[in-house]
Amino acid sequence: MKTNFEKLEETKHMLEWFSDSPFEEITSTLERMFRQQSASTVMLSFEITSEPHWLTGGRKTDDNKMILVRCGLAVACDFTLKDDNGVYDLNGVFTWVGAGLDSQPVTRMWMDLDGTLDEFGKDGILRERIFELDAE
Repeated sequence: MKTNFEKLEETKHMLEWFSDSPFEEITSTLERMFRQQSASTVMLSFEITSEPHWLTGGRKTDDNKMILVRCGLAVACDFTLKDDNGVYDLNGVFTWVGAGLDSQPVTRMWMDLDGTLDEFGKDGILRERIFELDAE
């Protein structure tokens, strides 16, 4: 698979709160998501096409330090999938959020096809999604 995560390299350390191998985790999880719709799906390429939108949340300690408890990323991406019916060039907004980062981490990913960062980025749905895991 051809991948390009260059736009996330500077903030990869943030993704390592979610996974020891975040780039591999992104592509393998997304491929599994699309296999639920078509069992023969294979991801041929994946590229991050925007600068990342990050939101974080923390709690203050008694000594006025902050402990990171939640974090969320939204980025635009292009990718190509192949299944038994053909090859599909797609784009969208990939979102990955984590909560409970100070205790029992839980993460979730979304792919919003044809979405924009205005809709799903730091001033959009990402604000809701970084708290969504707390409500479950």
